[in-house]
Amino acid sequence: MVITCVDLVFTHQHQVLLAKRSTYPQKSWWVIGGRMIAGESPLQAVQRKAKEEAGLAITTDRFQFVGVYSTCFAHRQQAPQDRGLHSLNLTYLVALTDSERPLLCLDPKEYQEWQWYSHREATLQLKASQVMDQLLLSLLDRVNSMGSTSGKIS
Repeated sequence: MVITCVDLVFTHQHQVLLAKRSTYPQKSWWVIGGRMIAGESPLQAVQRKAKEEAGLAITTDRFQFVGVYSTCFAHRQQAPQDRGLHSLNLTYLVALTDSERPLLCLDPKEYQEWQWYSHREATLQLKASQVMDQLLLSLLDRVNSMGSTSGKIS
């Protein structure tokens, strides 16, 4: 199955939010996100995911496009789970304000834990030998190189 997802990279004061997912297809560290709904624009989807999964109402003009990433998984959450999943991830960056950060609350059905990391701390947390961690490190490097002072992680 091939699907389209939106991913959100939340940043705040030179840190990035990573979350440990509790569901397939990625039961490990990742950013926030999920499937698009048929007929939804990417910006509508990313705004909906910010609200549903993080409890934040963010206007679409604040999302900065990062890139498209392709991910393949051996398992998926939907039956039959062993048939795998291929997703195209439209990835966006959003820098949270000081007042938004304490309001962020991830859906406990989707995420078992989350943590704010500097770029160096995230690099130490992730395993370069794991394919998905390699992709996440590449994504974090891209966010870091975008030059936005609000999104840059150090």
